Amino acid sequence: MYLFAAIVPPRHVVDEVREVVAAVRPPGAQEEAPKRGLLSRRRDTQTDPSFTTDELSFVTAEQMYLPVTGFGNVTLGDSVQLAKSLRAEAAGWPRPTVHVQGATALEFKGDESVWAKLAGDVDELMTIGRGVPQVVQRLGFFVDRRAFRPWLSVATITDTTTAPYLEAVVGALDGYSSAPWTVEHLSLMRRLPDVGPDAFEETEQMPFGA
Repeated sequence: MYLFAAIVPPRHVVDEVREVVAAVRPPGAQEEAPKRGLLSRRRDTQTDPSFTTDELSFVTAEQMYLPVTGFGNVTLGDSVQLAKSLRAEAAGWPRPTVHVQGATALEFKGDESVWAKLAGDVDELMTIGRGVPQVVQRLGFFVDRRAFRPWLSVATITDTTTAPYLEAVVGALDGYSSAPWTVEHLSLMRRLPDVGPDAFEETEQMPFGA
């Protein structure tokens, strides 16, 4: 089984970030007529066709997590050992309070993403991001060597992405600040290749210390 660790923001934070992006219209896009009723005022960015454009490929709400590191394919026995060690270490890490603030895009070679940045107790968050790989490396496990970044991937560019629209999306996110939340646990995830290339399930939540 392929396992990885991630930090999952609260769903209301994810939904608000997606609302900010959905409100940015590509050049020339027609505005929809407002609908009546309380339920219609809350856009479902999962199914609302107005959230889909040719200019960006949007990340689903379920995929908006902060990947910490991947552990590769591990056996059931190794997964038990890995989880036990991470659980013990996580109990000694702080519970950072963070919020979404700031944005960027296409930040490094090969990067095709639009990112929402986190602010607040970022140093504490980075302690967790660096600590997870160190724990599993001591156990001899394979570790994804990509550096942890306190950023949420919101969308990726397409062949038809225009600079003005990309700048507008980044600008909208850059001007947004979410309510703060406390990161209380690390999530251990298992990929489900039989379900889909991006499918996964959360197998365990490992609480952080006070």
